[in-house]
Amino acid sequence: MVKKNILETATTYTLSDFQNYKLAESYKKLYEGTTLENQIRVNEKINKRIYNLSIKQLAQNFFTVWTEIINEMTELIYDNTKNKDFRNYMVILTKNQRIIYVGIMFIFLSLASYFIFATS
Repeated sequence: MVKKNILETATTYTLSDFQNYKLAESYKKLYEGTTLENQIRVNEKINKRIYNLSIKQLAQNFFTVWTEIINEMTELIYDNTKNKDFRNYMVILTKNQRIIYVGIMFIFLSLASYFIFATS
């Protein structure tokens, strides 16, 4: 009769096999979690697009963005260490999808100037 050690059979796990299994399981959870988080972030970005916003959200974002623009412009003007280049002002206007709200401001300004010149 041949005595066989239970740990030497192919159907049982050794410590390294168990660790490999747990590592693979944790990688799978991590991958599923990151893909889920990435999908959530993509959906949030799609929902934040300009044509998906309501008028109320658009107005709130408009005033928030212009407050940020004015704050950064005044910091640039009054900071003596920064290079006061035209490029720096353009960076402030075009940062973080602000260009949409800058365009809306130009539309408002053009409509206001049209009505001013049309009534005079």
